[in-house]
This record gives sequence, C-alpha cells and structure tokens, in this order.
Amino acid sequence: MEFWIIFLDFLAFALQCYSWIFIAYILLGWFPISRENPLVKFVSGLIEPVYLGILKILPPLRIGMFDLSPFYLLIIINVLSFVIERIRFAITG
Repeated sequence: MEFWIIFLDFLAFALQCYSWIFIAYILLGWFPISRENPLVKFVSGLIEPVYLGILKILPPLRIGMFDLSPFYLLIIINVLSFVIERIRFAITG
C-alpha cells in the first residue's frame, strides 16, 4: 500500500515538473534564441515528442494570430494530475 502512495506522489511530482518545463518551452518560443542552444535542445527534446504527437491527433487551435494548441497538453497534464490525486485519495481513504 505504501509503495503505491509513494509511486503516485512521484507521478504527481513528475507531471508538475513536466508542466513547468512545458511552460518554459512555450516562453522560449517567444524569444529569438538559437535552436542549437543546449537549454533549448534539452527542453525541446523533453517536450516535442509528446506535444507533436498530440498535434497529430488533435487539430490546431488558432484564434486569429494566436495558437492556443499548447493548452491541449496543459489540460491533459491537469486531468492526469487530478486522476492521480483521486486514486491516491481512494487508497488512503
């Protein structure tokens, strides 16, 4: 039982870290930084496989000149975090 609580806490923490890295990815897109920058390469390597996979399934979400597609991944992360929290609550009572 304790293993599952620790495991779920780790998953929740990992999702929280991933959401912050994704926000950094979005912010890096606003600045003229080289794609060869080590920080940009690291963040892109973590985010792009998941983000581009989602964009293959869901259509782009554009309002005027704004691309709101990043909200897809943020919503998915939040839903997963909520599910993990509910499972943890069900285990602990």
